This record gives sequence, structure tokens and C-alpha cells, in this order.
Amino acid sequence: MSKTLKATQVDKCNGCELCSLEAQRQLKKVGLEESLIRIFRKKGKDPQTLVNSVEIDPRLNMLNIDKICEICPTSVLEIVDEVENQAK
Repeated sequence: MSKTLKATQVDKCNGCELCSLEAQRQLKKVGLEESLIRIFRKKGKDPQTLVNSVEIDPRLNMLNIDKICEICPTSVLEIVDEVENQAK
């Protein structure tokens, strides 16, 4: 089983993008262009509220996901065991 990073509590995300910046730092890239973690903001049910959504590229697993998980101030990210699907 391999470990992967998942956004399990997206409703707690404050949109700081520290996770994106940590991923970019590990890739030795500057800025948020082509980041492996992307934070999108959209309007919620109430027009005055914003809801964040987190997209994680599967290539993120080649990085140190422990550091990326630890940097999140609101504990949105979690390291989970990826269950391999076996053909029957």
C-alpha cells in the first residue's frame, strides 16, 4: 500500500495556499504556476460567502507529503493509505 495526500476537511480550508507553496518549494519552482495542489474559490449558496475547493495532482506523491500535510494551519490535508484495486 502506498500513502497519498487527500483533502479530507475542505470546509475548514481558509485558502492560504501554504500547501501549494510547500509543494512548489520542494519542486524548486517559484510562484503558483503548474502547482501540484490548487486552491479554487467559488461563491457558496449565500452570495456573500466563498467556498474553497482543493485539487491534488496524483504526481504529488513523489514529494515529501509529510511536510506538506504538516504545514496546513487548519489540518485540511491528511495522509491516507491508498488501497490498490485488484482485478477479479
